[in-house]
Amino acid sequence: MVLRRAGALLLALLTACGGAARVPRTASSEEAADAWYSQRVVPLGGSDAEPVELDKEEFTRAVARLAREVRPGRVSPEVVRQLLAHAPDSEPASAVGGGPIYRLASLKVRPETAEEAELKREYLRWCQRTQGGGDCLRLLVDGPVLGSEDRYAVALALAMGSVLEETRHSLRDMADPAAVLALVVWSATLYFVLWALPEPISKGVAAALTVGMLAWLGVDTVWGLMQGWTRLMEEAGRATTFGELEDAGETYGKVMGENTARVLVMLVTAAVGVGAGKLSKKMPGLPGYAQAAAQAEVQGGTRLATLAEVESVAATSEGTFSILARRPGAQATVPPATPSSPVRVLVQHQGGNQQVVINGQRWHVPAGNPASAIPKSDPVGDQLQAAALRLAQRWGPHQLSREETEAIRQAIAKGAHWLARLLEREARGRSVERQLRDEFPMLKWSKKGVDAVDPSTGYRYEVLSGTESNLALHGRRLADLMFRMVTF
Repeated sequence: MVLRRAGALLLALLTACGGAARVPRTASSEEAADAWYSQRVVPLGGSDAEPVELDKEEFTRAVARLAREVRPGRVSPEVVRQLLAHAPDSEPASAVGGGPIYRLASLKVRPETAEEAELKREYLRWCQRTQGGGDCLRLLVDGPVLGSEDRYAVALALAMGSVLEETRHSLRDMADPAAVLALVVWSATLYFVLWALPEPISKGVAAALTVGMLAWLGVDTVWGLMQGWTRLMEEAGRATTFGELEDAGETYGKVMGENTARVLVMLVTAAVGVGAGKLSKKMPGLPGYAQAAAQAEVQGGTRLATLAEVESVAATSEGTFSILARRPGAQATVPPATPSSPVRVLVQHQGGNQQVVINGQRWHVPAGNPASAIPKSDPVGDQLQAAALRLAQRWGPHQLSREETEAIRQAIAKGAHWLARLLEREARGRSVERQLRDEFPMLKWSKKGVDAVDPSTGYRYEVLSGTESNLALHGRRLADLMFRMVTF
């Protein structure tokens, strides 16, 4: 149960320690922008990167060194109680087709049932057999019941197999090795839970950790970890016996493998409780750094040396990872906002094309185009934007087609609840666009290129969901066109 409390603090540590400003999510945002952003896309199967192999000796030496900087006492009940007031609710919500959407759980203390008492006894017996006894993962500090997040942590620990014992051995000289081991397992569990939230996106230290995972393990391996994790959450969440947790852990252990488990533990131990800047400074000293750094550049043009600049990493339903990096002090083609030229650059894509905001409107600008090319007034686009927001608010699952419902059902059946959520959002986008076509027949609509063109002005419009992953990825497909981004 301590994971539920520690989860809120660890979420803050993993997502906020980087200290970078967030990219505004919609065209109506009034946030100040003091930097521009570069975007890299890492596709599934897009390179021949091989996982960096760590042997037992170099792994245990690295973890022993990194663990000296870990301070489990940072997870104080007082701080966590304050954070819990702002932590997302985690009671499973019904997705399309009846599947759950996972969030972090709030703390609810209640009497344990006989079934829960037996599960707890089996967990303690496992701790006795493998970890020296006691509440080895510190899951019972706040109460007697193993909640859903606690069961995820147990299943993940079981999936690590012998690597968990290697980790414990590497921590033997610590003052409280069990507390450090528990914190590493909690952090790894929470990190994976972030990928199962409705939009799989990580920020701050968690984003830097994702870039590290992609560098050391490769895109295909990380994608497989995400896919397998949603299944583990489903199986562990409904487990009522320790045997069922063992089955879930064993299944995920086959997906993970020994080497991947070592990389995960090493990177998580390096990341726990530090900012993205400190993590970037630690990485060159990690085993396999040279190979990982080379692979990061090949996969997506990302330099591990500039890891502190990474703002967020988002996964999409197509199997790509979008890395958004903050570039403070860099010179953009379109200048920053000034009283005379209120243009703010939000995203600088690899090809030099940009996403900018002017007068509350979000525009995509091809490489080399001046700020003066952006229309000073766009009343049709303003009407289109207002209608898109209105239609999106009215949308409901009853508007799904049979094909869309079936695709979402299949994703849920596979345990990919985050994918089901993304498919639902994509379906909403298609529905909004269909209705906009009916409301704005004067526009020339097309399924190729941009969504719509105003014949009277030549202005182009692209209708898209305003999620960070979608906004970050969209400039790649239409890099050579100027268009207004109609978001919702």
